[in-house]
Amino acid sequence: MTPPGPRLAIGLLAAAAVPGLLLHAAAGSERLAAGMTAAPFAWPRVLAAHLVTALPLGLIVASWLRSHRPVNELATGAWVAIGLGAVGLVLVAGPGVGESIASSEFGPVVPLMVRTFLAVLVVVPWCVAALAPEVRKPVAYPGLVFGVGLGLAAVPCALYGDAFAAARTEQAADLLGRERLARADVVLAGLCELGSARPVANRTPVELRKALAAHLPRLRQAAGYPLPPNAPPQARLGRAAMLIQLDRLDAAADQLRPLAAGDVTAALLLASVYRDQEKWADSDALFAAVLDNLLPRAATDPDARGGCLTAFEGLAYNARGDGRPADAERALTRGRAELPSEAAFFDFQLGKHHADGGRPHLALEHLRAAAAADPEKYREPAAKLIATVRSTTPACLPRGPS
Repeated sequence: MTPPGPRLAIGLLAAAAVPGLLLHAAAGSERLAAGMTAAPFAWPRVLAAHLVTALPLGLIVASWLRSHRPVNELATGAWVAIGLGAVGLVLVAGPGVGESIASSEFGPVVPLMVRTFLAVLVVVPWCVAALAPEVRKPVAYPGLVFGVGLGLAAVPCALYGDAFAAARTEQAADLLGRERLARADVVLAGLCELGSARPVANRTPVELRKALAAHLPRLRQAAGYPLPPNAPPQARLGRAAMLIQLDRLDAAADQLRPLAAGDVTAALLLASVYRDQEKWADSDALFAAVLDNLLPRAATDPDARGGCLTAFEGLAYNARGDGRPADAERALTRGRAELPSEAAFFDFQLGKHHADGGRPHLALEHLRAAAAADPEKYREPAAKLIATVRSTTPACLPRGPS
């Protein structure tokens, strides 16, 4: 027989790993392609957090079960089978539970407790199997012990889920701002599963998801009509924009390539498609070509200035995505010099860039400059980011105006 120590360690590892891998693998191709996992856990990290924090409560319940003599008559293989059955039950019930949560505005508590219950359900059989088959004495103060275990299973996941939802809220807002509606819909579905009430573009995730549920089918229908071979460039641009919204990037690129050489809008759209496909060099080349074309008249032409703004922002985004932070800083600094009327925008972006890069003094300098140059637009977001920078590096920063 395996000694108690190794048996328990191996059993606890299996209790978290086996259900986690099975639930994730069976989540469905659509959810997996979107980076999600089995419902109602939304994302793999949330699932992993719940399974790990459920282990103490799983052991408490398993120890209570082992205090009953009939339980010890079941072989370890039987508990493995029960554990697999529990995973199957979650896979069957999870989508319905997740959709029920996602379509309602319960708030975060109800989804948290549902996820906690399901996580404990799938780890308990493995925890029983991990304990040696012997009749155990009931624990003293079982209610208190159970309460502590429940707190360990729920509270850390509540804190982690809240932080995770905050990050995904920013992602959803970014996707909506870039008209990536199909991808935004998936992120919103995950936020709804987590019970997040944080507003995205001034609306709740549930409200936005309902709006997209009405809009996306019409968009798919419109994008399904074939374009005639002699369709004008404007029609092809419109079709490419629809395909981008539907996350059909290869098809969008096919529409845009013949137009990009002579049309700035097409070039910017194609550069954005390449960016989202992580074709950094191709995207950089198109953004640079747009700047060569538009910068000479950016001072007097608002449309040209807007195109340059998009191109500089795109170059900085590409550099960050490709792991070239120095190039991102160079793109933003050049943009600030070439487009002085947009200095507030570039100062704010430089402030975020330096904050992410661990340079708080430079971050504060640029954030304050952005707030001073355009207080109506940047005072509030700059103040929030300054507060975040101060809270993460309090010993390094002298007090000053926000």
